[in-house]
Amino acid sequence: MLTKIRLQFILIASAAVMAILIVFVGIFNSFELFQNNREIAIVLDLLAQNKGRLPDEETLKEELLGVRLSVNQVQQLNYFSYTVDSEEAITSSDLDHVRDFASSDLEDFAQLVDYNQDDGLITMDDNTYAYRVQSQSDQSSFVVVLDTSTFVHHRSDLFSASIELSLYSLVLFVLVVFIFSGRAIKPYVENAEKQKRFIANAGHELKTPLAIISANTEMQELLDGETEWSKSTKDQVLRMTELINRMVTLAKMEEQPDIVLSTVDFSQIAEDAAEDFKSALVKDGKDFEMDIQPGIQVKAEEKSLFELVTILVDNACKYCDPGGKVQVRLNQTPLRQARFEVSNTYAEGSEVDHSRFFNRFYREDESHNSQVSGFGIGLSMAEGIVKIFKGKISVHYKGDTITFRVIL
Repeated sequence: MLTKIRLQFILIASAAVMAILIVFVGIFNSFELFQNNREIAIVLDLLAQNKGRLPDEETLKEELLGVRLSVNQVQQLNYFSYTVDSEEAITSSDLDHVRDFASSDLEDFAQLVDYNQDDGLITMDDNTYAYRVQSQSDQSSFVVVLDTSTFVHHRSDLFSASIELSLYSLVLFVLVVFIFSGRAIKPYVENAEKQKRFIANAGHELKTPLAIISANTEMQELLDGETEWSKSTKDQVLRMTELINRMVTLAKMEEQPDIVLSTVDFSQIAEDAAEDFKSALVKDGKDFEMDIQPGIQVKAEEKSLFELVTILVDNACKYCDPGGKVQVRLNQTPLRQARFEVSNTYAEGSEVDHSRFFNRFYREDESHNSQVSGFGIGLSMAEGIVKIFKGKISVHYKGDTITFRVIL
């Protein structure tokens, strides 16, 4: 149990930290992208305003106030400009401030530009260029182009560094949590163990006075005969004994999550367990339908699987409407898993909180004075058994019918 809880704690904590890191990396890099785009737009504005050239140093300093870019960084950037006529043919160009960019490259670049848009981005020869198009009165267009490869490489390096740092941080966090997780969950484990020991010890201690009460009641009946009061006392002793046994069984079940599972015939077990309820249902004026596909085998423990089927069918019988129907079905899913379903007509089910059915001691009648026998602990036991078998149990309500579904 300690190992299972510890692993769950580590997984949940690690998942939470991973989500935080993903959000942080996303926000950090999105902000960097926004800043880069803003800086590129400022430089393009300067180039467009100065006919494809950068202004003097003093003007540049004023324009770059509040921007991370320095004057020296901007002066080191590659940029060029050119003019095209109405036929998109190049009429003039200025390539003095761009390296490794020939006239032939300009011809290729000009063909990629969309002159109907004011701004755009083009990737050519592993370089990325941002451009701005200005329409002129003589139907020609003036285009300023900035080589943004520096910005792109910077963003890429920053993104890689942030991902790498996040991964290192996550690994370090997992190691730290792994080392200290035992200490962190120790109080919880100790509390759970105390609760289990209390249930076991209380069950043992309660059995003695119950046995004495039962013996005294039987002696009283031998002397004075059976009365309404002695019969009620015996019924309550039996009820209390059953409750204690179920509580102890549930506690022991949680202590043995690593029970050895083997391949068993689910079809035969389900049929044997469900068949026991048929006569009582028919006698009570209710319909019983059983559709069990033969030969379905699962990894489970035979006695616990029989108990699981018994709990679900017994629950269906107890809460089935008068004159209603109980259905037991077992088949295989497309993934070749066993799907076991127990359904019963339950007109009042639409007003019941189905999510609480697996809570211990939960009863539909909150006063616990329901005429239906039981303690509200059976479905909790069923859920515990399914967990041991590494399966899933769920409850569904549709068309005045409630269905408990188990996937193994």
